[in-house]
Amino acid sequence: MFSGETESGVVQAMDSEEGDEENEEGEGADVIEFHPEFTYPIYGEHERIFGYKGLSINLNYAAGSLATYFNIKYTKRIEQMESTSAVALKADDIDTPMRQILADSVCATQSEFAQQVVRDTRVFRPSGRKVHEYAGRSSQTEQLRYEIYSSSFNDTESAKYHERMQAFVLFFIEGAQFIDTSDERWHVYTVFERLDMNGQTSYSLVGFSTVYNFYCWPDRKRARISQFLVLPPFQGQGHGSALYSYIHAMVLGSSDYADLSVEDPSEAFDDMRDRNDMRYLLKHNAFAHIKGACVEQSAISELQHKHKLSRRQMTRCIEMALLKMIKSVKSQEFGEFRLFVKRRIYAQNMDLLQALDPDERKQKVAESFASVVDGYRRVLSLL
Repeated sequence: MFSGETESGVVQAMDSEEGDEENEEGEGADVIEFHPEFTYPIYGEHERIFGYKGLSINLNYAAGSLATYFNIKYTKRIEQMESTSAVALKADDIDTPMRQILADSVCATQSEFAQQVVRDTRVFRPSGRKVHEYAGRSSQTEQLRYEIYSSSFNDTESAKYHERMQAFVLFFIEGAQFIDTSDERWHVYTVFERLDMNGQTSYSLVGFSTVYNFYCWPDRKRARISQFLVLPPFQGQGHGSALYSYIHAMVLGSSDYADLSVEDPSEAFDDMRDRNDMRYLLKHNAFAHIKGACVEQSAISELQHKHKLSRRQMTRCIEMALLKMIKSVKSQEFGEFRLFVKRRIYAQNMDLLQALDPDERKQKVAESFASVVDGYRRVLSLL
């Protein structure tokens, strides 16, 4: 991802052969290099490309606008190599599969891309409506802030921006697919880094989330987070928590929404979500009336509706709160807690567990309980 003040600086950075994942600086340009976790949506399940020597595939983005330039470098193709085989070997097509997932507005040349980067570094501003901001580091010469924007596909500029941005979900979210942008119930939340330095403001994309609004009887909506991604250079800095917390706060603050759920969350997302939900619930004394593991279903429903979390998530948070209250695993309270959690595990996996013999069933439930408790303790240690 590139930003820059001069075209020559951007070109110099692009031509660099250092291949370092750290920030590389040419004169008048900054570049952050990172690599995809997945390429099977583009190049097949084995993630291999046949027929090239010294192959380098570069997908270049302007840091803010995501203006794109795609180029391929190699020293030889198999058609240029000597072979004793009677069968004519042909190199795989690299260009077509990649361009099928990119927006139509890909820059045709390196020079065109460099010009676009320099222009966008000066004038690009995020589309949509700014809904939140929070502070980053600052010094005498520069100040960083982070801004969250809300947008929908009814806005032409936001729709075009999403076309350039959506390729990231294939590279970093396992099993992800492009969403249907003709459906007006989608909302997109983007996070940008805003750098103010020497009287100039520039933006870089940090991450984004897509949220779908389902109908909830009789007259409300249910928000579901579908895709959620913080780009690798910005991970581990609290931006995922900031974005998730904003979305939850938005749902809490609107009478139109019944609750917030998440579609097929990863383990990393579950951890981040658990930490933020527990911090929020503890701050608001949500567990003040829970004194033991005999928590009635009506109490779970009351907390779920008040704090607008899914029933599954509210139950997990209650279990973590119960574990937090227990002083010893040898206590009666822990025994009651164990029974409470095991009943929930059994109910959620009834079809699978009933197919097992009684001894194996008990073992599987015990193993699941131990794994759940380990996970809860890890989350609680980070609060």
